[in-house]
Amino acid sequence: MNIPLDRLYHYIANIAQEIYSDRIVIYRFWPHGSKNINDLNNLYSTDGWVEKTIYPNIWCNDQEPLDYDFYKINLKTNEPKTHDDILLNRVLRSPKNLNYRFTIFKKGLLLHSEKRSTNIEKYYNDDELIPVYYWSHAIIARDWFRYGQHVTQQKKSKKTFLIYSRSWSNTREYRLRFAELLIHLNLQQHCKTSINPIEPELGIHYDSHQFKNSVWRPQTVLENFFSTTSAHSGSSADFDIEDYEATDIEVVLETLFDDDRLHLTEKSLRPIALGQPFILAGTQGSLEYLRSYGFKTFGDIWDESYDLVEDPAERLIQIADLMRQIENWGAVMQERKLAEARTIADYNRQHFFSQEFFDLVVDELKVNLASAFKELESCNNYTNWLNLWGEITNYPEFIKFLENDHGPQRPTRSTVDLVMELAQRKLAEKNTE
Repeated sequence: MNIPLDRLYHYIANIAQEIYSDRIVIYRFWPHGSKNINDLNNLYSTDGWVEKTIYPNIWCNDQEPLDYDFYKINLKTNEPKTHDDILLNRVLRSPKNLNYRFTIFKKGLLLHSEKRSTNIEKYYNDDELIPVYYWSHAIIARDWFRYGQHVTQQKKSKKTFLIYSRSWSNTREYRLRFAELLIHLNLQQHCKTSINPIEPELGIHYDSHQFKNSVWRPQTVLENFFSTTSAHSGSSADFDIEDYEATDIEVVLETLFDDDRLHLTEKSLRPIALGQPFILAGTQGSLEYLRSYGFKTFGDIWDESYDLVEDPAERLIQIADLMRQIENWGAVMQERKLAEARTIADYNRQHFFSQEFFDLVVDELKVNLASAFKELESCNNYTNWLNLWGEITNYPEFIKFLENDHGPQRPTRSTVDLVMELAQRKLAEKNTE
């Protein structure tokens, strides 16, 4: 499914520029979904060295969970190929984590989508990026699932639970253990689900996988109990209305589970957009996170105490046990409780597509961007930048380099003078405040 996510970043650029009252430069991963630092590139391909240097930079790591330690090691690796490239790499600082550009500002902005995160603390401690939170997947999901607003379901339930379980690498290993728990409780026959024995990203069977957390390794041959699929994780950007018509409750298997962070993706919003009651397998406090954005959950209908359990293995057991309890309801109780759950689901669906919810998410982004830009200006780097470039431009070899035009992505004498003039003007304005 081809998702034009660059439209989101153009929208964010417009918001940021309105707040800052000037241009900003956005770096986002392309192709979308990539975790390769070399795919973290400028949204505007026409921007040259001047634009990337004089305007604030926003680095977008808002679709995937943050991974400070990974990018501390896996730095930008544009190999120098000419004497001029080697010269530039020698006189400018080396890349550090996500922010590999050197600008007149001391810091850049890091756009992300998680709370309660030690990664954020690490970026703060680096003192080079200002983390800016917003719930990116809320905006994305409203686009991806927009047709859900117009769907009228014709319920003809054949199974109680709908479970999408595709990729299981990295933070998703717990999904394999969850499938095994369903087998142990004899719940697989009540679930519309499948498994992917071969991890799409790794191309290996789970038996050959080196688990980060050994507690999630299944001891059962899962494909003996479930149908198999080759769908990849990107399939969560779509929905099959027949799956929802044939089931009563979706059990959402989020990207993060065995983790301390709050990071909910489009997976949690898919049943909401489709008006489906749900049980959420996410990190501790994920249901409260949803409620903080105005959604209702189902604590008056079934036990949601699983959301408060700190230990992920125990939380997973409680989720599976809740499913067993629901499946053991008598016919009369099941009809009554599911009707109550659908009333809440209808409310959530209306709220999700409401202007109120959209404004809530966007206003939060605007407030956080405004605060970040204020911090950006308060810790400016104009003096250090001027001193560094004043020193660099005295090197005979660099003077020779600047005399030649190497294209818009490399500085020249005139562009360096232009940027230094701007930095001096900004410094003067700062000193007169």
